[in-house]
Amino acid sequence: MVLGPRKPVSIPAYTSPTKPLEPPPTAALPTVTKWLIQEQYRRVFAKHLTRWASNHDSSSQFHGKIAVIASPNIDETYGLGKSVKCDLAYTCYTEVRKKIVVRLFPPRTAGARYALVVRSGSGWMSARDFFNKEHSLMIQAKTRSKAFRELWIKETRPRISTAAKQDVEVTSRRQKLAREAEPKNAITIGPVFHQFLKLPQEIQDIIWVNAAGLTGMFRPCRHRTSDVPVPHIHENFYPKSNSPITISTMLRVCKFVNTHMAPWIYRTTRFQFELTGFTNFLWISGPVNRENLRRVTFKFSSLAPLHCLRWLSPDPVFLLFDPPAYTSPHGLQYFWRCQIRDLARELNLHTLTLDLQGIDPTYVQMVVRILRRSFGSVEYVRFVEDGQGIDESHWRLQGLQERKSWRTMCREWFEAHKADGGHMSDQRRWKTPEDLEKDMDANMDFFDSVDDWQSVQMP
Repeated sequence: MVLGPRKPVSIPAYTSPTKPLEPPPTAALPTVTKWLIQEQYRRVFAKHLTRWASNHDSSSQFHGKIAVIASPNIDETYGLGKSVKCDLAYTCYTEVRKKIVVRLFPPRTAGARYALVVRSGSGWMSARDFFNKEHSLMIQAKTRSKAFRELWIKETRPRISTAAKQDVEVTSRRQKLAREAEPKNAITIGPVFHQFLKLPQEIQDIIWVNAAGLTGMFRPCRHRTSDVPVPHIHENFYPKSNSPITISTMLRVCKFVNTHMAPWIYRTTRFQFELTGFTNFLWISGPVNRENLRRVTFKFSSLAPLHCLRWLSPDPVFLLFDPPAYTSPHGLQYFWRCQIRDLARELNLHTLTLDLQGIDPTYVQMVVRILRRSFGSVEYVRFVEDGQGIDESHWRLQGLQERKSWRTMCREWFEAHKADGGHMSDQRRWKTPEDLEKDMDANMDFFDSVDDWQSVQMP
């Protein structure tokens, strides 16, 4: 008899019908134990809600209290990320309470905040949007209810008896007490930070300065340094500041901010201009802001004498040379000149800064004198070279040591640029130096005058 391989013997595991292998389900717990477990979950959730309320990014206007509502279903639990019913009460409007459904999410990283969303219709709203909307609705409801209450009292006062009034007062008092009774674990919701406009003005200024990237110097126009191609001058690119908001956005926040910050910016900022943009800046600033302008910097490079002679020089000097400007029509040049001179006369500057980079030292006195006469008043004159301050002993300021009259400066200009087109009219170029002297003699009091350099102060 040949025996083959035997099959393994399987012995069934013993299971008792009266002793389960797993812990008993929740349904098997007593009712009191279920209620205690639910209460513990509710307290833990209320602690998380308290942490959210202590560092939230919600409405800066809403004031109220929120409390977790005990569910009639004792098997329900509360947890982060789950929908939880809460009772919302208003501090300034105690007549109304609202049932809301919220979801609270824990911080994702260290130092992050809790996130709260509120059920709204078929979707969810962020806590900020929801409480801002509730604050607006509360104001509207309070205004309407007050008007309705006054109208109701006016119409029903003669018809209500004394006994009826007492019943109404008792009923309303009981309802008020019932409304004022707060549920357990009520958590106060309010602005975490002070309202911005209630901060001290100095702190507001610091915040605005950092938000808008104000550094004390501003270039309204960023164009080429000269209006004709010059070999040693390149495109003047300046990096833009990485600011959360722009200056225009800051001034549009509200009327109060515009009223305070606009004069403050114009008084404390140093505005730098090149050959273009100055007239447009004065025009769009308006008369009120032009009055507050205190610090202006000009960087005209080598074209500074011609630019000042063309647009800002006194009328006798301009009519003597009549430097051409290629405008269409030709009369537009005189309109622009009148406009920029009228606007410049409205400025009373504290500091006039002139960048001498590229300017011939021979014409520094001419440029400074034209600029000082074009403004209403100038308290200080400051000289820099490529943005770096220089003192009186610098070689570029040697032209200021000799006091020259308008006659002397005009004679030097005529002799140096008679052969160059664009620096004076063709009619003047064709005339002789004797004709130039004869034309200046017609206004001798002006051309023989010498500037009083004692009034020029260098800070």
